[in-house]
Amino acid sequence: MLPWAPTATSSAPLVRFSPRVASPRLRPPPRQPPPPPPRLSVDPRAAAQPRAVPPDGDVFWEEPDDGSGSGDEDEDEVEAEEATLRRRRFSSFPSSSLFSRLDDARRQEQQEEEQLRREIELLLTPEEKAILDQNDIPDVTKISSPKWSPLHSYALALQIPLMDKLLNSGVDINLLDKDGFTPLHKAVIGKKEAVISHLLRRGANPHVIDRDGATPLHYAAQVGALQTVKLLIKNGVDVNVTDNDGWTPLHLAIQSRNRDIAKILLVNGADKTRRTKDGKTALDLSLCFGRDFKSYDLAKLVKLVPANRKL
Repeated sequence: MLPWAPTATSSAPLVRFSPRVASPRLRPPPRQPPPPPPRLSVDPRAAAQPRAVPPDGDVFWEEPDDGSGSGDEDEDEVEAEEATLRRRRFSSFPSSSLFSRLDDARRQEQQEEEQLRREIELLLTPEEKAILDQNDIPDVTKISSPKWSPLHSYALALQIPLMDKLLNSGVDINLLDKDGFTPLHKAVIGKKEAVISHLLRRGANPHVIDRDGATPLHYAAQVGALQTVKLLIKNGVDVNVTDNDGWTPLHLAIQSRNRDIAKILLVNGADKTRRTKDGKTALDLSLCFGRDFKSYDLAKLVKLVPANRKL
């Protein structure tokens, strides 16, 4: 028997040991960040003002401005800016600065003209200066020849302002040159539609004939000026007018093989039975070109128009 073993006569109590159970560890709750302090909107104008101090010297707390009144002021400023932009955008009157710039440009132009005049007069001889002094207004007789007239030249060169200057000084708008051409003849030959319209508005005679008896309509048909043909017809010209050889504008349209102009003339009353002095009708001219598509097309046009105007 072991010495430390308990005996039956031993009065010491028995001690029982229970197994130790580990208690579960509780995790601490996660730390929440502190809430941010409330943001106070402070009006800079209010911040710049000193705080009121009572007479007894105690400083009291002044409630900061929460910005509730600044929104109305911002809206007022935005509306004012929009109203200003609308006035600038839709204003129908130019600004005073525009008028001042125009006046400055005119004054500068006048100064340049005056300076140029002085420079030229210094370069001219006494005889040349006398010629200049005698012609305050244009003298067409001194700057023309039987063949060349400045009014005709301006009509061909599209110089409408210079042409108007001559007309305003008394030059005849139906002035004839050596060949019997008027400025309207020249403009039609050159297909200057802007000049043609301008001359007709200013009273040019659309019925005038040259020395060969040709009218502006003859030349319009010859050069293929379709819009000019329409404009002359609108101004009441005779579509069956003949020149000295009996040719009508329709003959010339067929000769130049211009179907569109021939159709316009036929629709507006051109007589396809008219014969030239050597006995040819417009249909005869169309057949003289031989057997090709254009000849057949023109022959069909002359035969059927104006019976069928939709061709």
